[in-house]
Parts: sequence; C-alpha cells; structure tokens
Amino acid sequence: MARKTIPLTAIEIKNAKLKDKEYKLSDGNGLYLLVTPSGGKLWRLKYRFEGKEKGISLGKYPVMSLSEARRERERLRNDISNKIDPAQVRKEEKNKVLIKETKKINTFEHVAKAYLEKRNELNEAYLLRLQRAFKNDVFPFLNNRPIDEITPKDIINIVKRVEKRGAIESAHRLFTQINKVLKYAVSNQVLDRNPCAEMDKSEILKSHTRKNYPTITSPDKIKNLLLAIDEYTGDYTVKMALKLAPYVFVRPYNIRFAQWNEIDFIDKQWIIPKEKMKTKKEHIIPLSDTAVGILKEMYEYSADARYIFHSLRSKTAPMSDATLNNALRRLGYSKDELVVHGFRAMFSTITHEKSGFDHHVIELQLAHSVGSKVSQAYNRSLRLNERKELMKWWSDWLDLIQN
Repeated sequence: MARKTIPLTAIEIKNAKLKDKEYKLSDGNGLYLLVTPSGGKLWRLKYRFEGKEKGISLGKYPVMSLSEARRERERLRNDISNKIDPAQVRKEEKNKVLIKETKKINTFEHVAKAYLEKRNELNEAYLLRLQRAFKNDVFPFLNNRPIDEITPKDIINIVKRVEKRGAIESAHRLFTQINKVLKYAVSNQVLDRNPCAEMDKSEILKSHTRKNYPTITSPDKIKNLLLAIDEYTGDYTVKMALKLAPYVFVRPYNIRFAQWNEIDFIDKQWIIPKEKMKTKKEHIIPLSDTAVGILKEMYEYSADARYIFHSLRSKTAPMSDATLNNALRRLGYSKDELVVHGFRAMFSTITHEKSGFDHHVIELQLAHSVGSKVSQAYNRSLRLNERKELMKWWSDWLDLIQN
C-alpha cells in the first residue's frame, strides 16, 4: 500500500530550516517545495506524461502561497488528464515570446544597418549616401516593422514615392539596395524569402538613361576655365583643390579625402589606397611638376591637417561633397555645363584625340578596368612609365593653352 503524504502547513513552510544540501517538502499529488541552501523556497510539480516522468516550476514562495500553489497544481493536473503537457505548453509560450522579441530586433532598419556595417569595400562617401537614402526614404515608411512582415507592396510604395519626385535614377538605385539588404537577411537566416525576388523592377519604375557628366573640351573654353580658377576669390583650400583637379582628374571623393601620407614628393606620385578606389585596387597617379607645385604650396597651409583639402570649418574633417561644384557655379558654370567629375571626361577626350597615347594607357590612368583580370594585372605593373609620359603630356598641354 502506497504511503500517504501528509499535506504541508503554512507554519511548516515558513519554519523550514536551511541545510547544506537542497531538500524537498512534499504536499502530495506531485506538488513539493524545494528548499535550497541559499534560502530559496521554490514550488515544483512532478508528473508523468505519456509514460515519462517530468517536472515543471510553479513559482517562488512566499510570492506564491501554499493555497495558490495547490490551485495551480489542480489546474495543471486537469490539463494532464486532458492530454496537455504543461512543460510543452510552457516551452511553446517561451518560444512565442522569443519570436516576438526577435521580431522587435529584426526590423528592416536594424538589418539594413547591420548590412551596411559589413560593407567594408564601400568608400566613405558612397556609404554615407546609402545611409542617407535609407534614413530619408525607407526607414520612416516601415515604422519599425519586422523585416519578415515587409511585402512587395511596401517596397513598391517606397520606390514609387522617390520616382514621383522626379528622382528616377535614385529610385532604381534604392530598389537595388533594398534588394541587397533583403538578400543579406535571407543569407543570415533572418528572413525566409526575399520580396524583391517576386518583382520585376522594369515593370515598377520608369526606365532611365544614365547621363554623362557634363564637361568642356574646347581648348579656348578650357583656357578660360583654368584662368578663372586661378582668379577664384573664395576659400583658399577650395581654390587649390580646383587648381589640382584638372591635372589629376580623379573622382571628387578622392580629392576631398586625399591625405598627405598618400603623396610621394620624391617619386612624384599620388598613391591612392584601394579602400578609396571604386575599382578596389590601388591607383598610382604620376604627378607633373605643376601638380607637385600645387601640392607643395598647399602643404605649407595644411601640413597639420588630416585631409589635404579639408573642410572650411575644421582641419580634421573633409571638404563637403558639394563644395567644389558650388565653386564652379560661383565661377559662372552651370550644372549642365561642368561638374568636377567632368575633368575626367575632359582628359579622356583630349588625350584620345590629340596625345597619340594608346587607349589602354589612357584608360588605366583613369582607373578604368581594361581587358581580362590577367591583362589588367600585367598592364598595371608594366605600363607605369607610359602613364608617366601621358601625365607629363597632359600637364604640358594644360600649361601651354594658358599662355
């Protein structure tokens, strides 16, 4: 005959002494109080379900009283008799809470920021543009919703909103970047499917034609431009950056973020690290005597600055991305006539037409990819002398037309 358990009393529970090891005070029908060496008194229920012995915690005494523990025991035993496993129910409830908390964390904004942090290959200016695009055109319209609740309609509405303000190319770029974030989420098991994969961008957005950067190629007009830059009365740093730009024709980002440790005055070279290049390859710019002269003059002014052509307000910050183009507007050139990026097209057009240098040498100096990967590596290592001659020719031509 099974031994009958004598139910606990409130006094017995209150007066339970601490021992070196934990022990149990049984109340019967699987309910017991676990007394720990640290002084904890914890309600537990032991039961059998489908032939297996299992257990579940109910609460802590005195937060849960004896009478409350007994009521919970009866409720759970009733569930057990109805083939409901309390431990499994508890586990499912915890999973629901975990999923809910995970969804709060895995919003599109959270995942997008994680994705951008991993894009180490992007230059700083481009990364800032992406961050700004997401901040202004995506995050406010998703209202911190979990990424797995985003629908194709949400994405269409976002890019259509950008398109409606006339920024068709920006809308296309934004769709592409949203798609990349969602692919990242799928790859990292945050998302089961990518809504962008269900859409055809060409069916959503108007087609756009990529415009070439405006430039000038007439020798007389180039002469007038160079003379106008020389007479520029604005900030000295801006003037010097504009003076150098035609001689090196790098992308505006490279001028703005140029640092003195990239300049080799002995070998007359500007070595731009791969992290700052669109091609992700180190780029060497042979410097003519005129370019070296501009840089040496600037060195006397900004040798202690982080950036050669620093911000108007601080020597530790780069010049803003609009500064040089605004200076051209101040010189009287509209955005349809000339932008700083247009110096690259100016160099390409003139040198292809007048210099007699090989097309590949010109393209290499523009940091354009030419030929196969093997031939690119070969050309980069063996054609530097030709590029030096090309850069001397270009500098001499610019100097000559000013006289």
